[in-house]
Amino acid sequence: MLLVMLGCAALLVRVGLGWYTAGLMRSKSAAGAALRNVLDLAVAVLAFWAVGAALMRHDGRVLGLTPRLLFGARDDQPALTFMHLVLVLIGTAPVAGALAERTKFLPLLAAPAVLAGLVIPVCGHWAWDDDGWLRRMGFFDAGGASVLHVAGGMFGLVGAIVAGPRGGKYNRDGSSNLIPGHSVPMASVGVMLMLVGWLPYLLGAAVLHGGTAHAASNALLAASAGAVVAVIVSNVRYGKPDVMLTYGGLLGALVAVSAGGGVLSGVSAVATGAIAGLIVPVVTVALDLVLKVDDPAGGVAVHAVGGAWGVVSLGLFVPAASLGEKLRGIGVQCLGLVVIAAVSAALAAGLFVLLKSTVGLRLHEDAEYDGIDLAEHDLNAYPDFQQTMIKSYHLREA
Repeated sequence: MLLVMLGCAALLVRVGLGWYTAGLMRSKSAAGAALRNVLDLAVAVLAFWAVGAALMRHDGRVLGLTPRLLFGARDDQPALTFMHLVLVLIGTAPVAGALAERTKFLPLLAAPAVLAGLVIPVCGHWAWDDDGWLRRMGFFDAGGASVLHVAGGMFGLVGAIVAGPRGGKYNRDGSSNLIPGHSVPMASVGVMLMLVGWLPYLLGAAVLHGGTAHAASNALLAASAGAVVAVIVSNVRYGKPDVMLTYGGLLGALVAVSAGGGVLSGVSAVATGAIAGLIVPVVTVALDLVLKVDDPAGGVAVHAVGGAWGVVSLGLFVPAASLGEKLRGIGVQCLGLVVIAAVSAALAAGLFVLLKSTVGLRLHEDAEYDGIDLAEHDLNAYPDFQQTMIKSYHLREA
């Protein structure tokens, strides 16, 4: 019953994500972004129920796909399966935001299906199951910084590259234009909801995969450190506290501390969050201005980079008996990170290239100009809304 209650509370992360992503979209795409969040969850639930749970609870047979487990048949551990399902739903989150405002609605639903039905369950078995080869080597990632966030972040990164940027995002001279979201307050509410939901999420992960109740307090410590460092970094670099970079630092810190929030000391949690608050905003800007990766919601840096740092930081901060044990621990953490990132990127590339070459991934230019809401759903979220242009790091970097 405890796992079920924690899992229900942890779903606030997805509620907050819906608000956050919709707020970061232009008004002409806000309703479509909200619907994608709902359908992403629905498709992921069905994919995990049908196949993913069997892969995550591998029993030694071919791929673990046995009649006993397929389609939820005779599930004798419903609380454990439900908590794993909630974790999977958090891991599928980054894709819709990274490919927002220029991709077709129905083809993109294949991404949460593949993530929830194949990628996350397989990686989760490797890292979490007692029979998993990474777990046997000593790899530790209680809250899924790699299994959930790096995997989802790599899907978002590869998808954004294959789909290409939104129209008008980049100029011929290589400069980048800001395309502001329509509601910063909506995004702010989303951040706070995700922060609240992250506490039961990490507590549930600690019950499943190891850790203590310190996971909740460490999550708050890390998030606070990440937000403070991010706002200082943006103020020093650009002369003003940047709202979205600060939110990125806070969320990146939450992702980072997910790896071992229940085993880290308070000082280590603050250090993990503070460094995430430094690197996530820097990578967010670099992805946009240098690598030309258009990620409207900023989820690639938050999940992929924050998750990668969290896995590595665990090897750095957890005490070891000797220097040799410390180096071995860091090596195992890095190995698990690289394997999960590589598998996720490879499968994402195959999926998005297949979608692009068959049913098509991008909206037509006219449909993109009109907006997702009108082109895909024949509605308008805010019929009387008008946007204004604002100044951002895009102009201050020039």
